[in-house]
Formats: sequence, C-alpha cells, structure tokens
Amino acid sequence: MTLKPEHIVEALNKKTFDEIDPDEVLKHYGYKPEEVRCNGVGIGVWRKEEAFQKLGDIGAFMRFVDHKAKARIEFNYDPDFPAALLITHAATKT
Repeated sequence: MTLKPEHIVEALNKKTFDEIDPDEVLKHYGYKPEEVRCNGVGIGVWRKEEAFQKLGDIGAFMRFVDHKAKARIEFNYDPDFPAALLITHAATKT
C-alpha cells in the first residue's frame, strides 16, 4: 500500500485514549455534552481494549439501580476510536 499525504495527516491527527477528554468522546458518538451532562445521567469512558470486559461487569452496577424506575443503558463502541462510551439514564436506590 502506498501512503498518500492524507493518510499521513490522518495518522498524525489520531489521539490516544490519554489525550482525549470525555466531551470529545461524547461528540465522536454523536452526543452533545451539554445535553448528556445532567442529573440522572452517568457516563463511563473506557479504553476500547477493555470495553467489552467492563460491559460484562454491568451487573455490579445494576445492583444499585432502582428497579421500580425506568432505566436506559447505551453502549457505544468504534474499533477505530480509542474510547468506548457507556451512558446510563437510571435512578439509583436510596
């Protein structure tokens, strides 16, 4: 494969997990940070290499969710992006 100038620029512009902030991750997956950051909404930003393992541990979190209230959990993963995103809309037990 011959590298073209646009491939080099693209490679230089890729950030590592440690170089991105949660708002960049939200934007990458199509969310507006100001709309996600509100009461009752939690976000988890995970390294893509650990994302599926952490998703498998969701049961530990679910023990704290109020099962009498509505809940929504959204998992976002892109193999070409350094971070996966978990968004939870859930009330916790009091």
